Amino acid sequence: MNKLHKHILFLIFIVIITLMMLLSIKNVVALTSDPLIYLDAGHGGFDGGATSLDQRIIEKDITLKCCLYLKAYLEKTGFKVKLTREKDMALAKSKKDDIHKRVNLINKANCLLYISIHANAYPSSTIKGSQTFYHGSKETNALLASKIMNYLRVIDPKNERLPKEISGKYLLDNTNKTGCLVELGFLTNAIDLALLSNDDTLTRMALMIYLGILDYLEEINYETTMY
Repeated sequence: MNKLHKHILFLIFIVIITLMMLLSIKNVVALTSDPLIYLDAGHGGFDGGATSLDQRIIEKDITLKCCLYLKAYLEKTGFKVKLTREKDMALAKSKKDDIHKRVNLINKANCLLYISIHANAYPSSTIKGSQTFYHGSKETNALLASKIMNYLRVIDPKNERLPKEISGKYLLDNTNKTGCLVELGFLTNAIDLALLSNDDTLTRMALMIYLGILDYLEEINYETTMY
C-alpha cells in the first residue's frame, strides 16, 4: 500500500469517526447553555519553553499553532473556545505570575473542560512520543487524558506511552475544572521534531485531540443519563 492510499484511508477513517462523534455530541452540548472549552498554549513571549537541539524550533510556537488548529475544529462543531493566549505573548512579567494568570482564567470560566498544550525536551535524543498528563483529584481528568491519548496513537501506533497521573505542576494542581496536559512530543528527538515542524502533521494532532474531547464528552453524557 503506497503513501497516497494510506493517506486516503486515514482521511476516510477520520471522517467516519468524526461523523459518529458529532451525531452523539449534540446531546452533550445541549446539557449546557455555554459549551465553552478553554485552551492553554504553553509558554509565550519571553518564555519560549523547550527548544530543538539547534534551538531553531521553539515550544511556544508549536503550542500556539496546535491550539489554533484545535480551536478551529471545536468552533466548527458549535463549541465556544477561549485561549489563554492567541499570539506570541506572556500573560505577566514573570513565569510565576504568568502561570497564576492562566489558572485564574480557567477557574473563573464556565467551561466544560480545559486542555493545556506543550512540547517536551529531554537530554537523551532517543526519547520520543506524545503523552497526556492529569491530576488525580477528578476521575474525569483521567478519562479525558485517556481518550485523547487513544487518538494520538492513531498517528503513531508504536507509541506505548500511557496517560500519567502527576502532581507538582501548578496548572494541573490548582485548576478546579476538568482538564489535562498534552505533551505533543519531544523537540529533542529528530522524528518528533520533524512531525511537530510539519503543519499538516500538527493539524492532524490537533484533530486527534479534538476527537478525544468528543469521545470524552460522549462518555460522560452516557454516564449522566445512566444515573
